[in-house]
Amino acid sequence: MVLEIMRLRFLYITFALLFVFNLTTLHGQNLVLNGGFEDFSDCPVKMSNLNNDVSYWNAPTLGTTDYFNVCSKTKLGIPMNFKGKQASHEGNGYAGLYLYAPKDYREYIQVPLQEPLQRGHRYQLTAYISLSEKSDGAVLDFGAAFSERPLSVHTKRHLSNVLLSSQETKTTRPKPFSAKGFYKEKQEWIAVELTLVAKGFESHLILGNFKSNSATKYLQQNTKTAKEEGYAYYYIDTVSLEYLGPEYRPNQSYVLDHVNFNFDRANLGNKAKENLRAVYGYLEKHPKLKVDISGHTDDQGSKEYNHVLSHRRAKAVVKYLVELGLDKNRITSKGYGNQKPLDSTQTEKARQKNRRVEFVMTQFEDN
Repeated sequence: MVLEIMRLRFLYITFALLFVFNLTTLHGQNLVLNGGFEDFSDCPVKMSNLNNDVSYWNAPTLGTTDYFNVCSKTKLGIPMNFKGKQASHEGNGYAGLYLYAPKDYREYIQVPLQEPLQRGHRYQLTAYISLSEKSDGAVLDFGAAFSERPLSVHTKRHLSNVLLSSQETKTTRPKPFSAKGFYKEKQEWIAVELTLVAKGFESHLILGNFKSNSATKYLQQNTKTAKEEGYAYYYIDTVSLEYLGPEYRPNQSYVLDHVNFNFDRANLGNKAKENLRAVYGYLEKHPKLKVDISGHTDDQGSKEYNHVLSHRRAKAVVKYLVELGLDKNRITSKGYGNQKPLDSTQTEKARQKNRRVEFVMTQFEDN
C-alpha cells in the first residue's frame, strides 16, 4: 500500500513538473528556426553558399549571403575568415551579408517561423550583429520585413517598399531596428531589437538593409575609398523572435483570457496568472496608462451575493497585478454581478463565459 502511494505521488509530481515546463517553453520559445545558425547540411567550403549549407535559412534575392562555421578549414572559418576576425556570439556558426555596397548591391537572409504570427499581438525581434574588420564603413540602417510565403526576387539590388509590395506573396513594410548610433563595432557583438504588432499572415522573416545607397545613413571609415562607394559587411548571429502578448488599445474593453472562474470561485489559475503577467508587462512599458478592472458573475445566486462575488473576482486580479509590481494608484476595480452578461442563453457554456473579468486601459496622469 505504501509503495502504491509513493508511486502515485511520484507520477503526480512528474506530471506537474512537465505541465509547468511546457507552459514555460511555450511562453518563451524562439519562433525563429535555427536562430543561432548551428544546424547545417555541409561545413562551408566556398563563399556564397548559404542556401545549401545552412538549415532553414536562405537568400530571398540574387545577393550571395555567406555562411561561416568553426568546422571550415577555408576562408569561411571562425574566428578567422575572408572578412577579418570574429568569434561567434554563441555556438559555432553565423551568417555574413553586405548591408551597403556599390551600385545598391544588397544581400539578405530569410527564414520560416515556427508558426504564423497572431493578428493584433506583439512580438520582439532580437539579433546580434558585428561589423567585419575589412569593411570600409558602417551603416545605421538594418531592418526586418515579414512575408506570408518565402520570397524569391530576381534582383541583386535593395528590396524597396515598391519592390516588396509588387510581389505576389503578401509582405509587410520593412521596419528598422532601434539604433543608438552607427553599427561600427568590430570587436564585440551589438544587440539590436524591435517590437512589432502582427498583421496575422507573417510566416517568414527577412533581414537586411531595405534602403538604397542614397537613402542609407553611411559612415565612411576608410579614407582610401572616401571618393567612391565603399562596403559595409556584417556578421549576424543569435536571431530570436518572442511573443509578448496582445496589443491593447486605450478606452477599449478586453476580456482577460483564461480568467473564467469556476462556479462560486474567485481564485486565479496558472493560465490566468500567465495572461495577467502579459497585461502587467504591457502596463509596465506604458507608464501613462491606468487600468480599470470589472468583475462579473453568471445568473445563478441572488443579486446581492453576485455583486459581492464579482467584486471579489475583480479584487483577485488587482491583488495579483500589485504583487507583480504595478502601482496600486494605477488600478481601479468594480463588481457588476450578473448585470452585464456576454451571453444571455441559460446554458452552462454561457454561464462559464459570463464568469469573467474585463479591463479597460485609459490615459493616466501622475499628480
